[in-house]
Amino acid sequence: MSKKSISIKDIAKLAGVSIATVSRVINRNGKVAPETEKKILQVMEENHYVPNLLAKGFRTQKFTTIGIIVPDISIEFFSKIAKKVQTIFFERGYATIICNTNEDYKMERQCINMLQAQHVGGIIHIVSATTEKEKKTSIPTVYIDREPAYGNTKKDMVLIESDNVSGGYQATNEMIKKGCKNIICFCPKDKGSTHIKRWEGYCKAMEETGGKPRLVSLDNVSEVDAYEKAIKLFGKDKEIDGVFATTDLIAIGVLKALKELKIKVPSQVKVFGYDNSLLSEIATTPIATVEQPIELMSEKAAEMLQYALNSNPSDAFACLTLGKMCHDIGKHENVALFLEQAIKCDSI
Repeated sequence: MSKKSISIKDIAKLAGVSIATVSRVINRNGKVAPETEKKILQVMEENHYVPNLLAKGFRTQKFTTIGIIVPDISIEFFSKIAKKVQTIFFERGYATIICNTNEDYKMERQCINMLQAQHVGGIIHIVSATTEKEKKTSIPTVYIDREPAYGNTKKDMVLIESDNVSGGYQATNEMIKKGCKNIICFCPKDKGSTHIKRWEGYCKAMEETGGKPRLVSLDNVSEVDAYEKAIKLFGKDKEIDGVFATTDLIAIGVLKALKELKIKVPSQVKVFGYDNSLLSEIATTPIATVEQPIELMSEKAAEMLQYALNSNPSDAFACLTLGKMCHDIGKHENVALFLEQAIKCDSI
């Protein structure tokens, strides 16, 4: 049978089952005996049958493709979220389109427009680090980690994030408890919501103990920029005994500079990063770091988006923007869900 003419009716006939049974296997919405399912899938594979999910979406107004937008797929934190979300939705029968924006707002807009043209059912979105106001879309969207820059209220968005203020506070406080008195923060100039909150947590910890917050402003999240600024800073300032870097990548740049200047870590200067990436483990000198609950953040984001996908199409976006979602931690009136993070500080 030719690839072009194969239909669900043909698959049912070849497998010796009803059309309804084939439909249940394709849509994963009913009980089918494992042996029967295996036989149907084998017939589909042998005959190169691919369900037309887009056509099905137009018929039912329930689209089975999800868009995932990330600002930099090369960053471990973002790639882990994309991988986890993709796995969750794949297991539920959804296809996914992953878009990488390279932290570029114009590319981000193009990605959103493309996903709209592809009629995706919903979007999981980590926004780029931009000061541009995000243009709202009619597609149900759940944001992870970073707040979008539209509007002055959280009433019109769903955001899943860890408590970055607490993370910055705890990291700084751990160094203070270890005896540090002159702690400096390395943070990107265009901070974005996550870095701003980590900076706020650092400031809070410093001010509680009478310390003066100090900032090294980086042009971007860059190991090279952090290294160059650390070389200049530590070459002339010998009083600094602690560094809070708002990402592990920045912390690695600082470590390289300290090593070159023959400043011992952690005995002379303690360094704390953020994200507990692989970089923090394979660095020549292990660094303390803050670990975000990536799996839980991804699961909660998928859960909230799934709620919208299961709703009536006209109600889906409203359900999300109003935050009408029940979790195991209760019903939320606000739509920002804060998750706790872990502190890994053996190396200080």
